[in-house]
Amino acid sequence: MSKLISKTKIETCDRVFNPVWGCDRSPHCEYCYARAIAKRFWKQIYDKEAKRVTTGYPNRFYSGLSDLKYFKPTFLHSQFNKKFPKKTQKVFVGSMSEIRFWKREWIKRVFENQILFPEHIFQYLTKYPYIYHRYEFPPGSWLGFTANTMKDLADGIPHIEKVRTMNPSEKYLYYICIEPILGEINPLGILLTDWVILGAETGNRKNKIIPRREWIENIVDYCKKAKIPIYLKNSLRDIYPEEIKEFPI
Repeated sequence: MSKLISKTKIETCDRVFNPVWGCDRSPHCEYCYARAIAKRFWKQIYDKEAKRVTTGYPNRFYSGLSDLKYFKPTFLHSQFNKKFPKKTQKVFVGSMSEIRFWKREWIKRVFENQILFPEHIFQYLTKYPYIYHRYEFPPGSWLGFTANTMKDLADGIPHIEKVRTMNPSEKYLYYICIEPILGEINPLGILLTDWVILGAETGNRKNKIIPRREWIENIVDYCKKAKIPIYLKNSLRDIYPEEIKEFPI
């Protein structure tokens, strides 16, 4: 009997769907949680995928399977055996990868699968938001990008504006994930989005940056005035006293 897609401890979604493991950017992100997870569990995923070679799948799909060990982007066919819950869920697509490095055929396969489950919300998140106007994402997708600094925000917002212009109807929901916040951010750049997620860096990295309270206050105050839903991650509890966990309608 097929298992359901995985539940998750990620606060802003209910489940994760990971058709790809690996990211070509991760060596440059010292705070990457996915790379640490992959280091522990890559062999289990490898064994699960390798079994499919003996069940008639073309071997060409497995030419890069050994890349799992080095956290290189690797397509996982076994994920498509999993079922989706009947009750509406927020599903984060690709929590163990960066969609910017997916092959076009992988993206097509994921989109085909998503269309089969219109009752669910599919959340995408990237550090490269230009990817959103290179592909036709299924209607109802939540398209988000990560901004750790003001430069990230300034670079990303024009791409969201472009996608909005290309899709004037309410085809998608757009959001920004400022996690981890690594510096002061001018919240004026947030105006074009429908949702903001805000969080601090977690883990025990030697040079971990602890955000200042005023960084959080500025963004929270702006979102309240602009009526933009904002979700504060639990990592901010010791820095900002008010608990705010809003979702877009």
